[in-house]
Amino acid sequence: MCKENGSGLHTPIGFIGAGNMAEAMISGLIRTNTLPAGLIRAADPSSERRAFIADTYGIETETDNLRVVQQCPIVVLAVKPQQMASVVSDLSARNAFETLYRKLVISVAAGVTIASFEKWIYEGLPDHQRHRIAIVRVMPNTPALVGEGISAYAANAAATPEDLSGTRRILGAMGESLHCEESRMNAVTAVSGSGPAYCFYFLEAVAAAGEKLGLTEEEAEKLAVATFRGSLRLLDVQKEKPAVLRGKVTSPGGTTEAAIRVFDDAGVRRAIMEAVGAAARRASELSAAD
Repeated sequence: MCKENGSGLHTPIGFIGAGNMAEAMISGLIRTNTLPAGLIRAADPSSERRAFIADTYGIETETDNLRVVQQCPIVVLAVKPQQMASVVSDLSARNAFETLYRKLVISVAAGVTIASFEKWIYEGLPDHQRHRIAIVRVMPNTPALVGEGISAYAANAAATPEDLSGTRRILGAMGESLHCEESRMNAVTAVSGSGPAYCFYFLEAVAAAGEKLGLTEEEAEKLAVATFRGSLRLLDVQKEKPAVLRGKVTSPGGTTEAAIRVFDDAGVRRAIMEAVGAAARRASELSAAD
């Protein structure tokens, strides 16, 4: 179903919803030559958004979700989680998922389970139709907007190795990807889905401390951002554990050791772990409520 050639996919992909995450995927697919613009379609209720996406990326846009689903073997559901049930149920009621061929449905909506999609999509379909529709749930994060994201994905039993390969190619246009069990998705949400906010929170605090010590706002922010960016690059290049690199810059009796001691005395590590745990619990509550 997911046809590939030497440079990328050659299967039409349709997007239901053309918001920020859909745009990140569309932009990535075109930028990385994973899929040409002529094979990408998107539906969105906003005329302004449709015009922007069409003008910026040269893709075809629609007002009707049904047309996109009927035209594309791969469908990306990129509407808000609270709208997903009504959007997908409407498509099912209009027989959008009745197909003679395999279809891959990918959701990037946080907290919406595969079981929910199976309920909405498979209802009313005979068994032989259900097996032709693979469903993949994806948890992306916002660095995908600049091609540096990481997306975890889980699939239902109908997904074939070819479906998973196609999913990886699509997600690869936004950064890295990780295949995991759906039972781990709440942990993924807490670590990587919410993770960018943790980084920004810590950056805010470091820059604020720099200002308190006499730096200007611009100086403190530039130093903090460049330090974080360079540190992550160092981690990537040297392929060592964060704890090892932290140890290399923490000289006994030095300035860094003094800072780390304050973190430890204040229970910063414990607070971070508790915060990530709280995010995971909230993700579980939201998943149970869909």
